[in-house]
Amino acid sequence: MRRTLPLIAFFMIVRLAASSAQTETKDQQTPLLSSKDTLLLTVANGKKFVMHPVKAKQTFYSISKYYSLSLEELYENNPQFRSDPTLYLGSKVKIPIPNLAIKRYKAKKFVASKNVPIYYVVQEGDNLYQICKRNFDMPVDSVLKRNKLKSSAIKPGQMLLVAWMGTEGVKPEWRPARQATQSDALKTQYEQEKTKHKEVDSQGVCFWQKDSKEKGDLYALHREAAIGTVIQVINPMGGHPVYAKVIGRIPEGYERNIEVVLSPEAARKIGAHDPKFFVKVKFLK
Repeated sequence: MRRTLPLIAFFMIVRLAASSAQTETKDQQTPLLSSKDTLLLTVANGKKFVMHPVKAKQTFYSISKYYSLSLEELYENNPQFRSDPTLYLGSKVKIPIPNLAIKRYKAKKFVASKNVPIYYVVQEGDNLYQICKRNFDMPVDSVLKRNKLKSSAIKPGQMLLVAWMGTEGVKPEWRPARQATQSDALKTQYEQEKTKHKEVDSQGVCFWQKDSKEKGDLYALHREAAIGTVIQVINPMGGHPVYAKVIGRIPEGYERNIEVVLSPEAARKIGAHDPKFFVKVKFLK
């Protein structure tokens, strides 16, 4: 009997673990949007943007993956989240959307339940011909019929159904190649220096000035990494790394468990919410 109980407990743990893994996999495959949602679209300087409605348990990381964007691009288009990176239920996140993700017509295999309707928000000075031809290269009659309009008269704030987006999100290949950023340059520097130096793994608490309005630069303070080198910092909650240049040592007065101090911009790139959070660090010696 004494031998049987541990075996029963073992199999129960295995079963629970398997069930948990299946649930996690299912959640990861669940689209962030459904056909019951609505994406509002605007056009600025020739670029199209949709406003993503935030739902429960969604994060910057999950949204960035859904639309095939980097966290850096999300913050570039939503600067208000730099000072307060908190996603509230019902808030809107501005997303640049490529033309390839916009379905202007219902194809033969179109399934309504697998597509999110996209509505264009009429702006001051818009006319229907301009919206249809210049922004979507569509006949005016198509939009008139789709929205059951009796005339081409429209007014600011009016919503026009113009297209759909698949509930699976935006594929990476639909987005044009981005120009190299500071983050890209630091990553390249790190990879080049790694071939000549020993890579050291560490972990601990990361501190950053959450209330700071500073943005733009990616830098860090560290106790061991050589000044002028680049370190890699990962937030296990998101899994997305940031590369930052070491500009100095952690000053006296900081708790000993502080492994690294990051610039506000660097901390936001890995989805930091609290002033202190656990990170994994790689640096070169």
